[in-house]
Amino acid sequence: MSFSSDCKEELIRIRVKSAEQRLSQLTGITFTAGGIRISRQPALFYHTENPATAKHIATIALSLFDADAVVEEKRIEHRRKPIYEVTLSGREIEKLMQETGAMTHSESGFRLMSDIPQIVFQNEENQRAFLRGAFLGGGSCVDPNRGYHLETVFRTKEIAQRAAEIMSGFSLPAKISVRNGDRYLVYLKEGDDVSGMLALIGASSSALTLENVRVNKDMRNYINRTNNCETANLDKQVVASLKQRSAIAIIDRHIGIRALPASLQQAAQLRMAHPDATVQELADLAEIQKSGMYHRLDRLMKLAEGLEDDCE
Repeated sequence: MSFSSDCKEELIRIRVKSAEQRLSQLTGITFTAGGIRISRQPALFYHTENPATAKHIATIALSLFDADAVVEEKRIEHRRKPIYEVTLSGREIEKLMQETGAMTHSESGFRLMSDIPQIVFQNEENQRAFLRGAFLGGGSCVDPNRGYHLETVFRTKEIAQRAAEIMSGFSLPAKISVRNGDRYLVYLKEGDDVSGMLALIGASSSALTLENVRVNKDMRNYINRTNNCETANLDKQVVASLKQRSAIAIIDRHIGIRALPASLQQAAQLRMAHPDATVQELADLAEIQKSGMYHRLDRLMKLAEGLEDDCE
C-alpha cells in the first residue's frame, strides 16, 4: 500500500459527528472527484481508485440526504487498476447537488462546480473537513522516504484558488500549477508544510511517520557532514604535519636541531617524535597553550624557508 493510501485510510476512519463537517467534507470530495449526469433522472457521481473511499462517500451522502447510492467497480482499458464509481440519485439529489456546490443557481442560470458553498467558511473545523474531503477525492502524498510533496487536483481554477486561500489561512503556503490544461494542482513541497497539512486534515499518524523520516534523514545528513568535516580536518592535519617535519629536516640538515633556541628545539623534537599528533596534543606535551605551539611551529616553517632561500 502506498503512503497516499495509508493517509486516506486514516482519514476515512475519522468519525465526524457534525452534519456541517460531513457536508463540508462531501463538498471537498465533490470538487475533486465528482461529476454530474443530466438526463431524465439527474445524478451526481464520483470516481476513485480506492474502494474504501467509495464506500465512505456513499456513507456520508446517505447520512445527510434522502438519496440512493450505487457503488460499482469498473474496468477501463489501458488502466491497471479498476475505478470505483459511486452514483447518487433519488429524491433529494438536487438538494444534494446544491448544498455541495455541484450545481448553483445564478442570474444566468445553473452553474456547475463554480463556487464553494458558504457553509465551508463558517468555521475552521468546516474548512479542515473540506480540505480533508478534497484530499480524499483528488489528493496524493509522496512517500517521505523519496521526498516531500503533497497535492490535490481540482476541476476548475477558481476552486483551486479558493482551496489555496483556505490553506493559506492555516499558514500553509500552497502553490497552484496546471496539468493537462484542465486540471489544477494545489500543492505543498516543504517537509514542514506537508506534515502540517496532514495533521490539519486529521492524518496525525501519517504526519508522525513523515516527521520520523525527516528526523532520520536529518540525523544521517548530520553524521555525513560531521564525517566529511572530520575527514577534511584530518587531511589538513596530515598535510600540515608533513610540511612541518619537512621544514625541521631542512633545519637539521643546515644548522642542526641543537642550534635552535630551547623552545623551538622542543617543538621540533615533539613534532618529529609524534607525527600524527594534533597541535593541541603537542601543546599538551609541551605544557603550553595551543596558540604557543602554533607560533613555534610557524617559526620553524619560516626558518626553514629562509635557509632554503640562502642556499639558492
